[in-house]
Amino acid sequence: MPTIGTLIVMLTVAPLAVTTTLVCSHPDWDRKIELVIMEILVMALFGLITVPLWPTYIPAVVLTPLIMRHVAAWQSFHTTPLPVVILLSMIIGSLYGLLILAPAIVLSMHHSEGLNRDWIVAGAVSGSVTLTCICLIHRSSGPD
Repeated sequence: MPTIGTLIVMLTVAPLAVTTTLVCSHPDWDRKIELVIMEILVMALFGLITVPLWPTYIPAVVLTPLIMRHVAAWQSFHTTPLPVVILLSMIIGSLYGLLILAPAIVLSMHHSEGLNRDWIVAGAVSGSVTLTCICLIHRSSGPD
């Protein structure tokens, strides 16, 4: 069951976290909230079908459940205090998110410094949120 939860988080939370970070990094408070929510949802869907991210995103979707199944088998994963697990998953997740969004970060380098910074922040935020959710799913399922 944690594997299915991991896949659901990877296919929903990750793209929504990226697009929410990108949209909220340049808020236009004059727009209606419904339009902002629709923009986030459309961008998240588009992010899943963006070909430049496939070389990093598809392996991440495949490898993350395998890695987390291995990590969840460790007794220390379940005995470590929850705040420590959350902190470590946020730190590792932010690095993981940067690796997954590396193609977008590299492509944005040719546009503007602000856009490049937005992609870096989006990768870090998305990775930390996603891996934290995945760790909580695996931790709540108990040791194998």
